[in-house]
Amino acid sequence: MKKDGENYLAQTGNYVGKFVWNGLEIDIKSRFSNTFLERMLNFANDIFLDDVSITGKDSINELDISKYIIYYMFIQNLEKAFLLGLPKAYKSIEHHDMKLKGKIDINKFIKYDIPFQGKISSVSREQKEIQEIIDVLYKAVKIIDKNNKAFLKNISHIKTHLKQYKSNNYVSNETINKAIKSKALQNPIFAPYKKVLEYARFIINGNNIEEKNDGKQETFGFIINVAELFEIYITKLLQKEFSDWYVESPHLRLDERFGKTYLYSRKIIPDIVMIKDKNVIVFDTKYKKMNFNYVKGNGVDVDRNDFFQINTYMSYYQNQNYNLKIGGLLYPIEKSFKENKYICHSPSWFGNLNTKFIVDGIDLSNLEESKDNENKFAPILKREQKFIYGIKNLLN
Repeated sequence: MKKDGENYLAQTGNYVGKFVWNGLEIDIKSRFSNTFLERMLNFANDIFLDDVSITGKDSINELDISKYIIYYMFIQNLEKAFLLGLPKAYKSIEHHDMKLKGKIDINKFIKYDIPFQGKISSVSREQKEIQEIIDVLYKAVKIIDKNNKAFLKNISHIKTHLKQYKSNNYVSNETINKAIKSKALQNPIFAPYKKVLEYARFIINGNNIEEKNDGKQETFGFIINVAELFEIYITKLLQKEFSDWYVESPHLRLDERFGKTYLYSRKIIPDIVMIKDKNVIVFDTKYKKMNFNYVKGNGVDVDRNDFFQINTYMSYYQNQNYNLKIGGLLYPIEKSFKENKYICHSPSWFGNLNTKFIVDGIDLSNLEESKDNENKFAPILKREQKFIYGIKNLLN
């Protein structure tokens, strides 16, 4: 953010979100419509019906889309982190029982158990789930549940567990800070909860601002990168429309097949790899501006690093004896694709006539509003089908 005369100028890139700064609420919107963001959220939550929205809102005017994106990011990361259970820490547990558990608590034994009446005061060290973490997570889940239950359909078991072990303590900023700074999160197994708890902080504090709405908060908020959401959306769209292909985002090592580590050894992760028998398609998604600006011999809108990156992925599969059919970069397109297709689709890849290289994506240019008798996603659905048809046509 920089000052421009009496005003401030901020470049937000791929970020959307909302924050309060010196009593002023700043809302960063996407360069695309809320309807498109809703469509991406639907796919991220496995809702593929064209007349249903994950937000449950009929009008985009009443929709705070950044809030729903943060809900999704929280749920997605919590679901992954919970696979290994909740973070635990050792605690001293006091016992007064007929059996000795741990070691004798000398002070209490002398005070309460002499003369001996059949019970022994003892103390043991046991791993217990951390109360502050449980309380913070449950508070965030409860807020989401209140706003839209559909988000919780995949984590109902987590919600039940949190509800069972939560305390009745008020979740304050101090509680949140204790949870985030818990020593248990230094364990690599539980490290993913750091991100989960940060999202929970956004949800809880954002909800508090909405409830109070008194403008007294000096600075609070969140901004998130929508690029990950776009990648998930494109991946699930391709999974849906190419059901006979296996679509994944594999983790590859450049030297894995050779059984030795070299100086150049590294991991590569293509965004989208589609495999059917020995045929393969490789894509990388880019949530960047695509207006088809170029100078002859220098594609301005195609970043040099992005171009070399996708070619690395394609070369890997070609050298693993796959039949590489198509490779390329996929964007949310802001200028009409039809008039620019001739500079985006190459019938060959560096002279290899068996492989096509493309720059493509979802054409969002001049997107009309849905008609009265249509659902609000109808215009985007038509552009999605054009994209899918184009890919299938390239395979023929």
